[in-house]
Amino acid sequence: MKVRYTANAKAELAAIFAYIARDNPDAADAVVRRVEEVVSRLAAFPQTSHPSDAPSVRVAPLIRFPYSVYFKIENDELLILHVYHGARRPPALNDPYRPFVRQGSP
Repeated sequence: MKVRYTANAKAELAAIFAYIARDNPDAADAVVRRVEEVVSRLAAFPQTSHPSDAPSVRVAPLIRFPYSVYFKIENDELLILHVYHGARRPPALNDPYRPFVRQGSP
C-alpha cells in the first residue's frame, strides 16, 4: 500500500527529531527509524492498530518510544495524519486548526 504523510505529520516528525537531537542525535535517529518501521508495518497490516476517537482514524503506538502514529486509509493509501507524544493532548483529528476534544468533553 502506498504511504503518504500530511504536511502536519511531516512537521510533527521534524519537530520531534529536532527536539531530541538537541541532546541526543542518535536517539533522534532511532525515533525516526522506529516511526518508519511502524509505518511500513501499517502499510502491510493496517489493522494491527487501534481505533481512535475519530471515525476512520486509527492509532498505532511506537512501543519503545512514547509516540503514536495517527492514520487513515483513503483510496488504498495509508495517510499519516499525525505523529504525537503520548503525554500531549491527542491531535485534532477532524480539523487540524482546532484543539482535539474527546467525545463527552465540555
